[in-house]
Amino acid sequence: MKTGDVINGYRLTERLDRGGSERQFFRGTKGNTTFVLVLDQDIETYIELYHHLFAKGIGVPRVYGYDLRAKLMVQEDLGDTSLFTLSKAHENISGLYEQTIDELIKLQFDGRQNTPVRCRYDQNHIEWEQQYFSDYFLGQYCGISKDALHELDEDFNRLTAQVLEHIEPIGDYLMHRDFQSQNIYIKNGRIRIIDFQSARIGPLTYDLSALLRDAYVQITQEQEQALLAYYINKIKARGLPLDDTEFIRAYELTCLQRNMQALGAFANLSLNKSKVHFKKYIPRGLELLKHGLQGKNMAKLEALVSTIEF
Repeated sequence: MKTGDVINGYRLTERLDRGGSERQFFRGTKGNTTFVLVLDQDIETYIELYHHLFAKGIGVPRVYGYDLRAKLMVQEDLGDTSLFTLSKAHENISGLYEQTIDELIKLQFDGRQNTPVRCRYDQNHIEWEQQYFSDYFLGQYCGISKDALHELDEDFNRLTAQVLEHIEPIGDYLMHRDFQSQNIYIKNGRIRIIDFQSARIGPLTYDLSALLRDAYVQITQEQEQALLAYYINKIKARGLPLDDTEFIRAYELTCLQRNMQALGAFANLSLNKSKVHFKKYIPRGLELLKHGLQGKNMAKLEALVSTIEF
């Protein structure tokens, strides 16, 4: 597929950049209406989850048609206005972040009921994220030796144990797994969510971490704390018994996991996937990681990370 092609009557007018996705996205026209055509090798997973989320009233882009053999689907065009683009334009978007949190809670709670998702955010996935960070960011991108990386094993094991302990009471909800500003669009005043096909069953705090400690945008610590409090009040209103201190501890630990995963992704995409523009998000990601490691009793990891500068 390329711009200028005509696919089933849709003329492809523009190739769309959808971050690190392996899927191909094109804007196309048919008559006077624009659509998004997606070539997705795992289309069955997407379509099954799409039907579930759409039926729950969650703000995902409508799918107007699909061809499982061709791995092709036609989606609603959400336009180009995202939390990311608005943040870069220095818009005052605190209210939109609150709306985004409302939609996230709907996904986490309502989307959990009868979900087709079976994969869980468990010990194997936590350890995979840490290894991904270690291999691609620390090892390949920063050039840290294997011996030095091996010295971090004790800290990683401690982090895994702490994450598992603290997420256990809040670990059985639907989790988007990449709930950051580039995957959140605004159309006709409504929050819309893309790239949900890698969903897991997991903790409430992971997607919140991805949203509030997002390397793509500059959210101040004051804004983060206000939005964190907003989220806590909203899930309490859902009837969830909650110890604020324990929840915030779980949030801080999943922030570490998310920041490490994101840095591993930025390194892998820029060095191995010819997506060099991801390098520009590494300094902000590193800043967030350094902040997150403070007071977490991971002395070797904190000391090593403190030496990295860009």
